[in-house]
Amino acid sequence: MAELSCGLKCCKYILFLVNLLVFMIGAAAVAVGIWALADKTNKLDPLTKIGANTGDFNVVGLLQTGAIVMVVGGGIVVIISFLGCCGAIKENSCMMCLYAGLLILILLLEVAAVVLAAVFRSKFEAEAKGFLKNNINNTYQGILSTKEPFSLAIDFAQVWFDCCGIDNYTDFEGAVKWNKTISINTTMKIPPSCCILNKDAFFKDQASVQPSNANCTQSGDDSNMNKSCWKNILDFLQRQATIVLGVAIGVVAAELLCIISACCLWSTFRQEK
Repeated sequence: MAELSCGLKCCKYILFLVNLLVFMIGAAAVAVGIWALADKTNKLDPLTKIGANTGDFNVVGLLQTGAIVMVVGGGIVVIISFLGCCGAIKENSCMMCLYAGLLILILLLEVAAVVLAAVFRSKFEAEAKGFLKNNINNTYQGILSTKEPFSLAIDFAQVWFDCCGIDNYTDFEGAVKWNKTISINTTMKIPPSCCILNKDAFFKDQASVQPSNANCTQSGDDSNMNKSCWKNILDFLQRQATIVLGVAIGVVAAELLCIISACCLWSTFRQEK
């Protein structure tokens, strides 16, 4: 094979360096995706999985889906970037063609995933509120010492955002797993997490925290009973989605650079044969 010109050599090594960049971005995407899927310290984690594994809400959890795409897509990008490095260094047109073709396929799949997420976003926002309310009715336990993930997430959100219920305290009236009875003649009107609490103490050990007003759960005094959590929860979900989308855009941009460089070298390697 004839020796490449200086310009083509530069193109070859640029592709090699770009693939190193893609490798690092792909590894970062995998790390972020694994973190989003495996982080068990985040008490709001169940709220990021809205729609997953439930027959009542058929839109797969937007954030969880994004994280899975990050892990799978990023892992494949890491493998393909290695193929690109080898094809460039060995000046092999077949490897370059395979590399570019696979990368284009991955890019199309990633774009399709983003489009689907965008299409389902409006449906997500429309149905998520109903899903959360339904889960409160069927799952919420109403005790600060709970270990049930959804109940813990709702309590965490209510204390963190200073709110009560998705719309207000009436969302808990149909909670079948919440034992509202305190004594024969006394029942709770709102869950303890709707009351004004010491946030620092709650986040350290929620089970040992008591409302600042001992009668809060019965009377609603010194509480957030009429403050909606919905906007705060939606903002939280959107912030998480923005992080996932930002990393995904970086991956797509790097892939485009690799495809352009690979196509140029592929054409050159064929002509050099």
